[in-house]
Amino acid sequence: MKEHKLRRLYQEHQGKVSDKWSVYLDTYETLFAEYVHQSARVLEIGIQNGGSLEIMARFLPQAERIVGCDIDPLCEGLRYEDPRIAVIVGDAVSDEVQARVLALCPSFDLVIDDGSHTSRDIVRAFARYFPTIREGGAFVAEDLHCSYWAAFEGGLFHPQSSLAFFRALVDVINHEHWGVPGGRRRLISAFEAAYDVELDEAVLAQIHAVEFVNSLCIVRKAAAPSNELGARVIAGTVAHVDRAGLTQQLDGTRVQVPDQQANEHAQRSAEERLTAALAELEAQQRLRIEAEARLRQSNGRAGRLADGLRTESRRAAELEQRCAGLSDTVDALRQSTSWRLTEPVRWVGHRWSRIRLAATLLPVVWRRVGDLPRVARRVRQILRTHGLPGVWQVMSEIEAEEADHAHRQAEARNGDSAYGRWVHQVDVLSDADRLVMAETISGWPRNPLISIVMPTYNGDPAWLAQAVASVQAQVYGHWELCIADDASSDSTGLEALQRLADLDSRIKIVRRPENGHISAASNSALELATGEWIVLMDHDDLLAEHALFWVAETIQRHPEARMIYSDEDKIDEQGHRFDPYFKSDWNIDLFRSHNMFSHLGAFEAALVRDVGGFRIGLEGSQDYDLVLRCSERVSPDQIRHIPRVLYHWRVHAQSTASSSDVKPYAQIAGERALNEHLARLGVDGETTYIGHGYRTHYRLPRMLPHVTIIIPTRNAVHLVRQCIESLVSVTDYAAYDVILVDNGSDAPEALAYFDQLARDPKFTVLRHDAPFNYSELNNLAVDQARGEFVCLLNNDVEITSAAWLAEMVSIALQPGVGAVGARLWYPDGTLQHAGVVLGIGGVAAHPHKSLAKGELGYFGRAALIQSFSAVTAACLVVSKANYLRVGGLDAANLAVAFNDVDFCLRLREAGLRNVWTPYAELIHHESVSRGRDDSPEKQARFNAEVDYMTRRWGALLQNDPAYNPNLTLLSEDFSLAWPPRLPTITLR
Repeated sequence: MKEHKLRRLYQEHQGKVSDKWSVYLDTYETLFAEYVHQSARVLEIGIQNGGSLEIMARFLPQAERIVGCDIDPLCEGLRYEDPRIAVIVGDAVSDEVQARVLALCPSFDLVIDDGSHTSRDIVRAFARYFPTIREGGAFVAEDLHCSYWAAFEGGLFHPQSSLAFFRALVDVINHEHWGVPGGRRRLISAFEAAYDVELDEAVLAQIHAVEFVNSLCIVRKAAAPSNELGARVIAGTVAHVDRAGLTQQLDGTRVQVPDQQANEHAQRSAEERLTAALAELEAQQRLRIEAEARLRQSNGRAGRLADGLRTESRRAAELEQRCAGLSDTVDALRQSTSWRLTEPVRWVGHRWSRIRLAATLLPVVWRRVGDLPRVARRVRQILRTHGLPGVWQVMSEIEAEEADHAHRQAEARNGDSAYGRWVHQVDVLSDADRLVMAETISGWPRNPLISIVMPTYNGDPAWLAQAVASVQAQVYGHWELCIADDASSDSTGLEALQRLADLDSRIKIVRRPENGHISAASNSALELATGEWIVLMDHDDLLAEHALFWVAETIQRHPEARMIYSDEDKIDEQGHRFDPYFKSDWNIDLFRSHNMFSHLGAFEAALVRDVGGFRIGLEGSQDYDLVLRCSERVSPDQIRHIPRVLYHWRVHAQSTASSSDVKPYAQIAGERALNEHLARLGVDGETTYIGHGYRTHYRLPRMLPHVTIIIPTRNAVHLVRQCIESLVSVTDYAAYDVILVDNGSDAPEALAYFDQLARDPKFTVLRHDAPFNYSELNNLAVDQARGEFVCLLNNDVEITSAAWLAEMVSIALQPGVGAVGARLWYPDGTLQHAGVVLGIGGVAAHPHKSLAKGELGYFGRAALIQSFSAVTAACLVVSKANYLRVGGLDAANLAVAFNDVDFCLRLREAGLRNVWTPYAELIHHESVSRGRDDSPEKQARFNAEVDYMTRRWGALLQNDPAYNPNLTLLSEDFSLAWPPRLPTITLR
């Protein structure tokens, strides 16, 4: 009877926790048995609590080295008595960590991948560590059931899942029988491109066997010759069937493979063409339906605008007549004797109004800048640069901003405001809505319990009662409300709550014996929670009545989700809703710039407990810190966004909803939380609070990466000279060279200047005499670029900030970043580029276009680092490797327009994010040298490029993850969509 030693070791184990599926133990019993009496070397990627290393050391007593690698910083605390065991903390599929692993042990007999289970990481781990396995060894991938799930980059028919990769290796083993030309790499080239890996032919030839067990794959390694079919071996002398002895003649012969190039099942092209054609047809039909709907909407809007225009024209004529009359009156007044006599009084009055303005705004400036010495330093700086008029100008701008802020809040609170009408029209539930939601809930296989965590301290009894009532009014009833009172001195509200709790068992209350502030109180409330999910709520805020329904619906639809957040708005003391924040989908760069998550924020309860709940000492930003720590434990697709207003944030004198300046300690805590977040991730950077959010400075390495700047042009010597002279004189980043791509210039002055540039070793002039094709020009230059990074730069761009290139490169160096875009201004000082939003105007457009300098835009998004689906190539930095990985710009289909958008979307498709920074600022004299697109030929070309983009990217153009379906696609100003591009709230 077979002894199950490994299973017995697991049953007896008392040390560190290990977690393996039952079928693995029987499989490993056989696999490990080969190494029981050998000096084996083992690597396990993903060890969590580290118990598997202890058990492995007992099972393999002669093992020479057992190495564990885990990305979780908490693994730094693992300690082992067995000197053969070593632990490395970091990402096993990074160059730096792989070097550390191989420094400990240069080769292995067994490599077990129990890491993130994403297809990307599994394929990358195989590519990095299979070459290090000794002959006779094996690579084991665990938990491949995740390969069937979208959250782990998989699916039953996903062409680039980890299971698809290992299945492809079966064909790699049988390469000699294909009957079609091409090496083994041909079969895995799609995986190499998708996951940025490389497996050479010699390594693939060493794959001896691929074995599948439930959720496991074992890939064995052997010397290449032993993996061939080899010669036929004939044994025996009696041939009862083959009496002619033909079999004996085959002894020592090799297999003869028939040519299969004519076999349609040995080729993929026909199938791929059919699939593409069907997808294109489906996309065209969908776009036609959407276009018809937009046309109906536009026709209605056009009629309303025409009526409004006629009304405004009449008003303008009336105002013009009134102005003419007033002008005559003013002229007469200024000529009067009394006006001249009172001039000294007016002079004093004018200065007095400025002094009074300064006194009024001093608290505002103090609040913004931080303290009186910093205010004084700022005033001295303005005086030196712009004199006293500059000080008055700044004060006037601050006054205008404060007035605008107050005006927007007052307008938004008015029931007749645009948002008020929008709420009434699309965000009020009917009885039919509630009925359908109830029916939907009854059809779910299970209803998760949601625990609402609410700390309270001396809360306004009326607002506290309203907050609890908003929970009790939820359409989804599977909740519990966990309230922790932080030793309130006023017990009025708490007594009322206790009466409610006596009537509703779902309300739980704990009274803390002493005040510990909000983090401690939140942890006390968390201790009451028994639900599978945690929702955070302040004691003076309100939940929309369908809030928990949409949270539960998201959990049902996305079982992989571990964090969920929604859109939000504010509510004033009178109950008026205003200032909605319609957020992007998960956007780590924007989240590091401000807390876009918390309201409404929901977390898998196990995740919150894994990270230790709320941290003491980060009061004011304790929720920001919690989201940061939780986000480090999950993949981006496990963070889901509900694009609906589910949370109403109360505005009153002491709430951070009214102004982030109310609680300056909160901003300091947020700064600390972000810096500790970067440190945990191993990111070399520093975050500082900047008034409207946070800015992260990513540090450059001591050896600056080389950048090749590519500038295409045709003639336009005045623009090129301005671009290059500003580049050379302003830029403080030294490690660059320039390729000027001359697209058939014929102007003598331009040619002479280009010849002059070519004599400078920092410049290369690449001549390309062909019809203008922006994509082709850049692709040719990138092929010749010697930089690790390339910067695409228009010839009509003028450099104005010294640190522009350093800023862009520092971001491009961060893991997972594709393209980096800059903030571009028109010469008149208005905004030209602050990212690209898909769908606006049809294909894509620039949000916040023409915004005045100094304005922050929609929730600061014109002045914060963030990810966008695309950025403009007028100034774009990307690594040369990533540029080539996705095939560069599309010269075949997008010669002029949208090539940068398409390029960025392909980077995003490859798993990279595109980042825009407002701290690289340049002036863009847009498309001056290329001229207008108003000829019939250019219009036809543009229309063809629009058609290509709609075919290629389809529905994504209507649902940009960096935007929001509640915001319009008719303009670039983040105004409301009428109606939103969402399923109707009535679910049928």
